[in-house]
Amino acid sequence: MKTDKKQIGIIGTGNMGGAIIRGITAAKLNTDIKIYDTDKSKISPFISDTGVTAADTIEELIALSDIIILAVKPDTIIKVSSLLKNFSGVIISIAAGISINSISKTAGDDKKIVRAMPNTPVTTGCGMTVLSHSSNITTDEIQYVRSIFSSIGEVLIMEEKHMNAVTAISGSGPAYIFTFIQAMADAGVKLGIPRAESLILAGQTILGSAKMFLDKKENPIMLRDKVTSPGGTTIAALHILEKAGFSGIIIDAIETAANRAKELDKP
Repeated sequence: MKTDKKQIGIIGTGNMGGAIIRGITAAKLNTDIKIYDTDKSKISPFISDTGVTAADTIEELIALSDIIILAVKPDTIIKVSSLLKNFSGVIISIAAGISINSISKTAGDDKKIVRAMPNTPVTTGCGMTVLSHSSNITTDEIQYVRSIFSSIGEVLIMEEKHMNAVTAISGSGPAYIFTFIQAMADAGVKLGIPRAESLILAGQTILGSAKMFLDKKENPIMLRDKVTSPGGTTIAALHILEKAGFSGIIIDAIETAANRAKELDKP
């Protein structure tokens, strides 16, 4: 892919599409961005806040773009991709569970397609995105796509066969973490701590622990052991978690989510 200014078209301005728009503009990538959404009320804030421009129709956006980002729901992705039969640039889909093959069946077998799985923390600039791509994508093209998603968090490039598991781990993962935060805060309330303070205690503990793991790059079991004194409070709590099958429950839940992601790609 050439390094001159790219024309990026983004279809869909919801949470994910909006995060991508804000990330690209904040990173000052060498791009012009045009956006489209069926809900016109969603577009105005991006025009005023980021300087992007809006297309009146999807067809106009496609005609003016080198890269198209499909930031739409899985149940509409195939319909939208059918409009890309004459598009010769790179197509990026962020629809969970929808394979590259499913998109190419409607857009065309010759299309350059990237399947992206971002998670909702991209709205904070600290998200996780995994990319897989069709075999006709060049190294320059995938690295440019990587630079787009690097503006909103960390990026990994993986084989598509892993994407349903990725969806279950990092895509759905924030919901698991929020559930854990809520449970920790509920425990604090039960023990007499006010709700607001309990939520801060839980949230900051999760944030700090995750940063500690990523910064130190140590095995999480080793980090856990450093907090676990013989006969102390932590081992007493861990005993209850493991007695209830905590690790097994997490594994089973993620496996179920991965299977559901696989089902989404079925006609």
